[in-house]
Amino acid sequence: MAVITRETDYALRALIRLAQGPGAIPVRALAEREDAPEPFLRKIMQRLHRAGIVKSYRGPFGGYALAVPSSDITLLRLLETVQQPLVMNECFVKPEMCHRVKFCPVRRRLAELQEDLNTELDDIRLSDLVKDQHDGGATS
Repeated sequence: MAVITRETDYALRALIRLAQGPGAIPVRALAEREDAPEPFLRKIMQRLHRAGIVKSYRGPFGGYALAVPSSDITLLRLLETVQQPLVMNECFVKPEMCHRVKFCPVRRRLAELQEDLNTELDDIRLSDLVKDQHDGGATS
């Protein structure tokens, strides 16, 4: 099972493109450039807009632009916005589902791993990914 969904992957690629600026970029251009289905990307961008990550502009020169500096957008925030929080076990978000929550040794160990994962994801910033791409990193 993939940890990063296709939806999050498209969101991340679109945000990297927006961070490279300048100005607003129409969804159609983002979808074409990032090889994403336009209707799907449009829904993703609306979700990012509601979360305050991007702002939208209407009109012939409209589109989307970052609403906050790229250094303020972490991979953790993006994941939580687009696909819900990543959790090691469902009992982290629904503790009432199991009566063993308070004394479960597995949950205790997974909680440590969850904390480490969240810390690492919160340390990865969009600005770092943009720099990595500029320095010879991956996407087209």
